[in-house]
Amino acid sequence: MANKEISSQITDRIVTVDQLLAAHEISLEYWEIEKQIVNSWEVGAKTPDGVIATTPLFQVKIWLISKKEHKRLDQIKKEFLEDLLTLSPIVEKYTYTANKEKPKKLVELNIFDLHLGKFAWREETNQDYDLKIAIELFNNCIDHFIEQTQNINVDRFMLPIGNDFFNSDYSYPFNRTTKGTPQENDTRWQHIFRKGRQLLIENIQKLSQIAPVDIVMIPGNHDYEKIFYLGDSLEGWFHNNKNVNVNNIANPRKYYKYGNVLLGLTHGDKEKITDLPLIMANENPQDWAQTTYREFHLGHLHHKQEIKYKSAQEYQGVIIRYMSSLSGTDAWHHSKGYIGGKRSAECLVWDSEKGLDQQIYFTA
Repeated sequence: MANKEISSQITDRIVTVDQLLAAHEISLEYWEIEKQIVNSWEVGAKTPDGVIATTPLFQVKIWLISKKEHKRLDQIKKEFLEDLLTLSPIVEKYTYTANKEKPKKLVELNIFDLHLGKFAWREETNQDYDLKIAIELFNNCIDHFIEQTQNINVDRFMLPIGNDFFNSDYSYPFNRTTKGTPQENDTRWQHIFRKGRQLLIENIQKLSQIAPVDIVMIPGNHDYEKIFYLGDSLEGWFHNNKNVNVNNIANPRKYYKYGNVLLGLTHGDKEKITDLPLIMANENPQDWAQTTYREFHLGHLHHKQEIKYKSAQEYQGVIIRYMSSLSGTDAWHHSKGYIGGKRSAECLVWDSEKGLDQQIYFTA
């Protein structure tokens, strides 16, 4: 989004924000006030008869953010959802073939921090990364996890989507994260969004041929708004598909219960890690009381890490897992020496009674 800074001159006799907006012919229909300052002070001077006279002076200053990008994205979302609700294919609930001799399992597919659209050039960063490479990695990863779990009696798939699925949130006048950090993308943001949506729809449909699919949208610090729009798009596309469920509620933390297992999902850039067990207990007291195995799964750091919180009083323990990323290293991070660890994604297989059953990895 474009930013603008305007201020009055001392001689303008402008004393309010509304007067300043009117003087510059700025409408709040198109601009949002991010910050404002109104200063006033007095200056004294002698009159010809020797009396000190004071004159009030004013300065008004405001910082503005353009609403143009928001309006454009909102319009795209509105038009797309209207089309999807009309054109969404009607898919009845499948009758899945179950192996009654094997216990059913939940398969959680963690492909975190893909940063779709990020650009990296091998000569500069020792590795290439772009939209095409990211799409190929995602497809290969899903295929690998399907192959590795083909002998498992899959009850459901749980696929978290987000955690910086996109590399940038805002693209006008240049590519930026949600907080405004500049990013290098390899193509136009509209093309990246459409390719990302297509990538997910194709793979969700592929998974739904095997077992029901639960989609959980997790906003990241690079794509906080776009992930909500993407979730709305997926909800519209799968509106008439009884084999796919999309959780796109506004809460940035999502929870998923499977038997004795309670999983929390968040990007990991906002909460204190040590607070997450208590946050889980407070936000989901009923599920907390009904489960034995509890974990929080986070992205953001791009490397694998596991933190175990031991039992304390009534709390029976929570494991915090940071998931790895398949994303390449961009020029800025490479120049700072942030080379990163092994690029990978992780599939977790859960037993509803016994907890974690298997861990399966895909490496770039």
